Amino acid sequence: MSYLKPLKTPLFKVFQPEKIGEALAETFNSGFIAEGAKTAQFQQEVGRFLHNPQTILMNSCTMAITVAYRLCGVVAGSEVVTTPLTCVASNQPILSLGAKAVWADCDRSTGMITAETIKPKITDKTKAILVLHKEGDLARMDEILTLAQSYGIKVIEDAAHAFGARYKNRPVGTVGDFACFSFQAIKHITTGDGGALSCKSEEDFLRGKRLKWFGVDRDVRTDISPWEQDVQEWGYKGNLNDIASTIGLSQIKHAHEIVSRFHAVGERYNQLLRDVPGVTQIKRDNSDYSSYWAYCLVVENRKGLIAKLHEHEIGAAQIHPRNDIYSMFEVSKCHLPETDWFNSRELSIPSGWWVTDEEQARIVEVIKSGW
Repeated sequence: MSYLKPLKTPLFKVFQPEKIGEALAETFNSGFIAEGAKTAQFQQEVGRFLHNPQTILMNSCTMAITVAYRLCGVVAGSEVVTTPLTCVASNQPILSLGAKAVWADCDRSTGMITAETIKPKITDKTKAILVLHKEGDLARMDEILTLAQSYGIKVIEDAAHAFGARYKNRPVGTVGDFACFSFQAIKHITTGDGGALSCKSEEDFLRGKRLKWFGVDRDVRTDISPWEQDVQEWGYKGNLNDIASTIGLSQIKHAHEIVSRFHAVGERYNQLLRDVPGVTQIKRDNSDYSSYWAYCLVVENRKGLIAKLHEHEIGAAQIHPRNDIYSMFEVSKCHLPETDWFNSRELSIPSGWWVTDEEQARIVEVIKSGW
């Protein structure tokens, strides 16, 4: 993909703390590299950062989303209302459970689904609503939650792009019924690969811990092997290990600093790219704190602007093309006029800690120069 080409100012870059090699050596030399003390410590730190102790570490955000669907009651023959404008990792788990993805159209001013676009798609088969916080910007959760509660449906926030974001001063991870986070290589913080699931209810949290690991809660230790007792519900091999957690512990020490820099760069783009011909800014609520994983724009002649930016060694791409173009989602095909419009125009540019003020000024200058 184009945004992975080595460029002077890449779209994504891995944050590398000092002395991480020493921390990894200590973990290896301990002789214990499975899920253990490091993972327990990292889970506690993540829960503290998200202001939700009912947070479960997993080996990917995809696994977190899969478990969240299970907790919502998604089974064969049921439906999930979701967006096609996301990574396939958000929607393939629906298929893995034998359910159907039901596409809601987006609001063209944000690229995200809304209560208004979700409501017509709800049926008696709907078991969950998945809402993506796109590139770290925040969906209109209050309206969506009110709608979902009126139907008795749970809401999953796909917060893969939104670690450290706040919706109306509420940390993402405390808003919906579930929030799923990604620690994959190019996210705000990384464990190499990994994820987390935050739960609103204690019941879901306790069940989620069991689903994460073959139906057994690893935190419950007795003198009897768990395999000599009844396992009531099947689960996954979805746990994070101490190697990944060691990386995560070195990263999360810098999480506030990292997210703050992403946010600052994004906010500065809001000022520098105002009233630029051919460029429309995403509609953002001033009461939100976006984590600006990437800075999303709506542009005319996207292909031309990408070529111009790449000519100046600046990363740019539509990060996640729409999912409904894939044959695996053939049964979900429907008319989505606003998604059609947004999908043909959305573009993301670098917004991370590696983007200095000077580099940002250069990016803006290239965009303003025409293409």
